[in-house]
Amino acid sequence: MNPQGTRVVYLVKVPDLRINENLFELFAADLNDGGKPRLLLTGRELGQLQWLQDGVHLEFLYRNRAKRRAIYKVNTETGSLTPIIQFKDDIVEFSSDSHGATIAFAAENKSEGFSGKTNHTAEEIDSGYRIPFSDPQHTDLHYRRIYVARKHDQHYRAEPLPIKSPFDHTRLISVPYLGTLHLSLSPDGQRLLVNYIDTTEALPSSWLANKYVQRLRQVGFAGVLPTVLVSIANGRSALALNSPWISNTPLWSSDSRRFAVYAESPIGTEWERNDEAAKQLGSAGAHLFSVEIANAQIKEVSPRMTDGAKQPLFWSDEGNLVLRTSATTLSIFQESSSEWRQISSFELPLKDYFRFSEIASNGSTVMGDYQNSYTPPQIYSFKPGDTRVSILTKLNPQFDGLTLAPAKPVQWSTSTGYKVEGFLFVPPGYKDGDSYPLVIQTKAYEGQFACDTGYNHYPSFAPQPIANAGMMYLVRTYPPDWKESDEVKRYPSGYPGGIAEAAFQMDIWDGAVNQLAAQGLIDPKRVGLIGFSRTGWYTEFILTHSHIPYRAATLTDNVQYNLPEYWSLRTPSTLRGWDAMYGGPPYGDSLKSWVDYSASFHLDQVHAAVLMESMGYGIQFDDPKRPPLYLSTTMDWLTGLTRLNRAVELYYYPNEDHQPDHPKARLASLQRNVDWYRFWLKGSRRQDVLLKDQYERWEMLRQKLDSAR
Repeated sequence: MNPQGTRVVYLVKVPDLRINENLFELFAADLNDGGKPRLLLTGRELGQLQWLQDGVHLEFLYRNRAKRRAIYKVNTETGSLTPIIQFKDDIVEFSSDSHGATIAFAAENKSEGFSGKTNHTAEEIDSGYRIPFSDPQHTDLHYRRIYVARKHDQHYRAEPLPIKSPFDHTRLISVPYLGTLHLSLSPDGQRLLVNYIDTTEALPSSWLANKYVQRLRQVGFAGVLPTVLVSIANGRSALALNSPWISNTPLWSSDSRRFAVYAESPIGTEWERNDEAAKQLGSAGAHLFSVEIANAQIKEVSPRMTDGAKQPLFWSDEGNLVLRTSATTLSIFQESSSEWRQISSFELPLKDYFRFSEIASNGSTVMGDYQNSYTPPQIYSFKPGDTRVSILTKLNPQFDGLTLAPAKPVQWSTSTGYKVEGFLFVPPGYKDGDSYPLVIQTKAYEGQFACDTGYNHYPSFAPQPIANAGMMYLVRTYPPDWKESDEVKRYPSGYPGGIAEAAFQMDIWDGAVNQLAAQGLIDPKRVGLIGFSRTGWYTEFILTHSHIPYRAATLTDNVQYNLPEYWSLRTPSTLRGWDAMYGGPPYGDSLKSWVDYSASFHLDQVHAAVLMESMGYGIQFDDPKRPPLYLSTTMDWLTGLTRLNRAVELYYYPNEDHQPDHPKARLASLQRNVDWYRFWLKGSRRQDVLLKDQYERWEMLRQKLDSAR
């Protein structure tokens, strides 16, 4: 929403299978004339929308004809487009002052993190050259360089902006980051907030004593995630807030005197002590704080948010902050001399509203997208006092003509009585009394519209297609009051390091299968399990340690905590995290923990048909003798299951990152998983002559699997 609260812009992502690219449509809606959306622009890689103070012009990143991301400006009244900054490298993120006179931006530094010689001399090639252990030729961190561009005579001149670590004062030409640097330039263009990964070991003793910092080090995270305040005039930088973890973009007040940010409690404060006493760390221990620049005074605005990554929504010239305090509640906070107070709130009249949906509001008007498990995204507008929202447009009107599987809320218990909630997608035409195959999605579902997995683009999960193919589909949900700390308290005892986490997840899904089978809803001999990212490790653990006879499974681009990762990745954070998982390295006394609990040593216990999907991050696999690094770490499962005559297939998506983005890859992953579970759980095949080889291969795998049982 623009500063005046009169206009809203939003982006719609439109996959185009013909060119295997995603297009973006930029819409504007004028709130004074009913909010009817107007299409302003269509293009590739369009994003990071930022209003200028006039409320008419909008700056954003846009891939131009030179196929390079640059900063552009559009007049939202006329639609006229103007290039602002076109740099020699792709611009990946930016932040502008209120008038566009000063712009901070970042470009990827792909060479940072690589050390040692990459171009060896002829003599070194002839005689051999050393491969260092402690300084490998890869890194698990990504780096960006920051620049500042000032406007001179209608042109911008860009200069590098190094920052200094607030801990050891190292001058950082490039900075590692987590997802984004969350650049936030003050409206007057004088100060820049930068969020980055600081990897120094020279942390103050108070930081090393912080429980959350200790957890980060235990799980192998490369450092801490502070935000620094940088002076544009002289480059001086200092901690903006004494917090070890800030993972959202701060919002400045219009007078540039304060900023608000959602953060882990500052170290050395009463908030830190209270959070540690309550064992509320990470997102459970984050608060919304305001920080006064002149005197570094910190005040808590609110202890809890619906989505900290999108808070606050608006900071008015009068000093009021608009926050989303529940899925359907917007609250307005005002600062007094000593504290922030909530002065009003109002409810959105929306049923089962997805709490992480996109929303914009200045407190007197709301625009957002409405969606839930059975409602595809719709753009709506609302004014406090109205009894209903106005639907402005349906983003996926084709669903009006499709049959959707209903999602029923369910609850079950682990073996220790811990209550778990979820949704069970039931096949259309479900007959009471029949037992159905079941597919489990091990990654939690947040409540968005679920045809595939919504805006996250997770691969392999396909709730609606699998349910429409005649199978039950179960996914866990988190209630609004869910706390990770409550769950950690239920972890089983007797496991080394962090293994209890996976054992607890096994108890969750085994409990669900047992309960649904006892109710006669599912056939316990026809159950599939899909794991992605960290839940892929859970799935590996379940397949090798559970008493449930899972029939089929998918492992997608997941961490494995196995020896191939330990030996091949070998970064300090990997070694530290993997040692912590098993209570020590795979040598000496702690070797037994690895043998007992690493899935690699228990592949003979796998009796499920395993589909593996691995992302290539832009690296082709064109030589079987030299597989890409991350693909090679999965080969223990492919090799082991093949040697044991089990059913396993590995698919590689070379151009996709962790969450696939190209339309064909997303569609292929969904279709492949639907086919996989129809075949293994129902014995049915998709009628397509092009799939003849696939089903002949899978039939051979089934014979192998049956003979091994």
